[in-house]
Amino acid sequence: MKDRFSIKKYFFSVLCCLLVVACAHAQEFRFTTTVSSNTVAQDEPFQIQFMLENGVNVTSFNPPSFKDFEVLQGPSQMQGQSIFNGRRSEYIALTYVLQPRHVGSFTIAGAQARVNGNVVKSNPVLIEVRKGSTQAQSPQAMQPATPQHRGQQGGEDLPEGVLKKGEDVTEKLRKNIFLKVEVDKKDLYEGDQLTATYKLYTRLPTNSSVTKVPAFKGFSAKDIELPNPPQATEERVNGIPFKVFTIRKTLLFPLQSGTLELDPVEVDNQVRLVKLVSGKRNTRSKDPFEDFFNDPAFKDPFFDDFFNRPEVEYQDVPYKIQSAAISINVKPLPLDSRPGSYNGAVGHFNMSATVDKNKLSTDDALTLKVTISGQGNVNLLNSPKVETPSGFEKYDPKMTDDIEKNSNPLSGSRTFEYVLMPREAGTHTIPAVEFSYFDPVANSYKTLRSEPFVINISQGKHTREDKHDFGAGKNNLIKPDGSILTWTRTHGWFITSAWFYILLLLPLLIAAGVIWYKRRKDYNTTNAALLKHRYANKVALKRLELAARYLKEGKDKSFYEETSRAVWGYLSHKLKIPFADLSKQLVQEKLAARHINGSNASDLFELISNCEVALYAPAHDNNKMQGTYAQAVNIISNLEDALKN
Repeated sequence: MKDRFSIKKYFFSVLCCLLVVACAHAQEFRFTTTVSSNTVAQDEPFQIQFMLENGVNVTSFNPPSFKDFEVLQGPSQMQGQSIFNGRRSEYIALTYVLQPRHVGSFTIAGAQARVNGNVVKSNPVLIEVRKGSTQAQSPQAMQPATPQHRGQQGGEDLPEGVLKKGEDVTEKLRKNIFLKVEVDKKDLYEGDQLTATYKLYTRLPTNSSVTKVPAFKGFSAKDIELPNPPQATEERVNGIPFKVFTIRKTLLFPLQSGTLELDPVEVDNQVRLVKLVSGKRNTRSKDPFEDFFNDPAFKDPFFDDFFNRPEVEYQDVPYKIQSAAISINVKPLPLDSRPGSYNGAVGHFNMSATVDKNKLSTDDALTLKVTISGQGNVNLLNSPKVETPSGFEKYDPKMTDDIEKNSNPLSGSRTFEYVLMPREAGTHTIPAVEFSYFDPVANSYKTLRSEPFVINISQGKHTREDKHDFGAGKNNLIKPDGSILTWTRTHGWFITSAWFYILLLLPLLIAAGVIWYKRRKDYNTTNAALLKHRYANKVALKRLELAARYLKEGKDKSFYEETSRAVWGYLSHKLKIPFADLSKQLVQEKLAARHINGSNASDLFELISNCEVALYAPAHDNNKMQGTYAQAVNIISNLEDALKN
C-alpha cells in the first residue's frame, strides 16, 4: 500500500513539472523597444514604444531620459491579449511621441521595469537626426496615388467603403481585406537565402495594426527596413485593383534541414463602412484610403462628403485577419563532396588574405587579415581555419562586418584579424589560408586559397631561456669523501642557552597566535557586511585606478565597464544592498531614506546612464572619458561625506 502511494506521488510530481515547463515555453517573456523610424528630420515627430510581453506581476516602469528630444505626447498605455493555436499572449505597451531638438546621432537607452520582483531592461535604439523638413519628402510619399474604384450596382460611382442594401458585412470584409505571404523560393539548401514578404491587400478604409509577428523558428532572420509610414502600391488581383502595404520583408537563412514553417502574421483592422439611409447616392468618387495607418479619425474627403449629411451613417467594424502558414522544404548540404575546410558558408564569395609585415623581431606581433566578401549568409560566416608553424603563437581572431544596408540578396564582407606572436628567430612560412563555400546555383562546393606567406624573424631584445638538458652523460657526480672527520666541542650546554627558553615558550606563542587568528577570522566572517561598508570607498577608488589605466590605453569599453562596476559596487557595499537586487529605484529609495537628494543623487544617476549609453553605443571620445572619470571620483567622494554625516 505504501509503495503504491509513493508511485502515485512520483507520477503526480513529474506531471506537475511537465505542466510548468509547458507553460514557461508557451509564454516567453520579452521586453523590447521599437521606433517608427531610425532616421528622422529635425522637425519630424516619431513614435517610440516599449512593449512588455507575457510579463508577470509588473510593479514599476521607468522610461529612459529623453534629454535630446521633446516629448510631444505620452505615455499612452495599451494592454491586450491574443490567443492563437491555443496559446495566450498578453502584452503591455507604453508609447511616446518625440521630436528631436538637435541634429546628430543619439542613443535612447532602454527602459527599466520590475517584473515578478526582478529588474529587466529593454534594448537601446539609435536615432539619426538629419537637417531638413518633413516637407522635403518625395511627392510619392506625401501624396499617395488615389485610384478610383467603380461600384457594381447600377453603374453608379460608389466607393467600396459604402455598404449597399442587403450586402453581407463579413463577406464584404473577406473579399476586400486580406493578407498574403510571398516567398521567392520554397525549396532550397540549408544556409541558402530566401526572401519572405508580408503584404496587406485592401480596398476599404481601415486603420490597421500588426498584433502578431512570425517567430521564424529554425531560421536566421534579417529584416529589410521599410518606409514609415508605409507607402501604398497598387496591384490587381483577378483584375480588381487593390492598395497594397508591405508589412514586413525579411531575409531568411535556414539553420537546419527538413520541412520548416513560416508562422502567420496577424493584423487587427478597424474598418469604417458607410450605410446609405435614404435612396440618395453621392456620385463623387473620392479615395477612402488617404492617411491609411496614421489617422484614427479617418480624415478623408470621402468621409467629409458623407458624414456631414443626415442621409448617411457610418459604422466602425473590427476585423482580425491572419496570413496562411508557408511550408519550406530545406535540403541538407551534400556530404560526399564536402571539403575539410568547409564551415557553413552558402552563396558566392571571394577571399583575400594579407599580412601587415614580412619582417619583424621576436618582440613584435604580426597581423594576418582574412576578408571574405560576396553574396549569401555573410552574417553567419565562421572564421576560416588558419594553420601556423610551431614558431608562432596564435590568438583568437577579431571579427568586423561591413554589410550593405537593405541589400537583397544579402551582400557585404566579414573580416577576421589574427594576431600572431613569433617565438623563434628564423625564416618561417605560414601555409596558405583555405576557405570553402557551397554555391547553390552551381550545386557544388568551391574552395578558395591564398598564397603562402614567408616571414623573416630576427631575434629581439628579450631572449627566451634555453631548457636545461638533464639527459644521460650531461651531469657529473662528486664522489663521496670516506675519511673520518674529527669533532671538537666549542660551545657550552644547550640548557643554559637562550635558545632553550625560546623554544620552550614557542608552543605557547603558537597556540596564542592560532587562537587570535581564529577569533579574528570569526569576527571578519560575522562582520563581512560591516567591513564592506567601512572599506567601500577604498574599494571603489581602487577600481577607478584600473579605469584610469584603461583611459590612458584608450580602451573605451573596458573603461566604462570598470567605472560602472566601481559605482555599482560602492552603492552595494555602502547601502548594504545585495548586488543581485541593485536597481536605480532601490538606490534612490535608500538615498532618500538617508535624506540624500538634490545634486548628489541626480549626478549619480546621470553618471550611471552615461556609462550604460557608452557601453551600448561606443564612440571613442577621450575628453568625454576624462570627464566621466573625474565625475565618478567626485560623486563617490561627495556621497562618502554625505553618508558619514
